[in-house]
Amino acid sequence: MTYMTPIKGYIELRRVLKDYLKEQGITLKDLLDVMDEDKDEIMESLRKRVQLTEEQSRTLERTLSSRDLNLLLFVIQTFYILNPSGLYKGFIIDPSREDVMWRNKVTYDGCKMILKALRISRGLT
Repeated sequence: MTYMTPIKGYIELRRVLKDYLKEQGITLKDLLDVMDEDKDEIMESLRKRVQLTEEQSRTLERTLSSRDLNLLLFVIQTFYILNPSGLYKGFIIDPSREDVMWRNKVTYDGCKMILKALRISRGLT
């Protein structure tokens, strides 16, 4: 018999991030301070996890700071790629994994949804 955790509803991604960092005993600043600041390297890491055309890649790189790109990378890896259930403490993360991913990568539209949920969308098209 397989036991499934009952789904309790939805939880905003921004709230998930805050709660996760608090549980880990680190601040967002601490996390971003230890991440790579080289945009080329950040973008290379993102391209491995996100389905991006060259134009979309350039748009992200041009529009977002290194810190924003690192936060996007961290959130994608932690809450979407390494979390196939799409749940956090029994709640469905909003935006949902199904809405932001196709196969095993995040879509460009999924990136925009994640950035909007984190309140760092900065007019991406």
